[in-house]
Amino acid sequence: MYENKTHSVAHRIVSIHQPHVRPIARGKATANVEFGAKVMIIKIDGYAFLENLSWEVLNEGTRLIKDVESFINWSKI
Repeated sequence: MYENKTHSVAHRIVSIHQPHVRPIARGKATANVEFGAKVMIIKIDGYAFLENLSWEVLNEGTRLIKDVESFINWSKI
């Protein structure tokens, strides 16, 4: 921003020490903004499997069918 003489930047950096962490507007009752990665985890027989990790905005509803299919495939192993 200093070099380009701008006041905003896409994928805004919130922390110089952790530039990958940025705010994500969620609009939930408990918090309007969340920080950090969004993860989708599948738990089978006490084991947790990381199905998806994203630093972008994530709508869980759009991933529902894919996540159910992933759960079915993982549970067959």
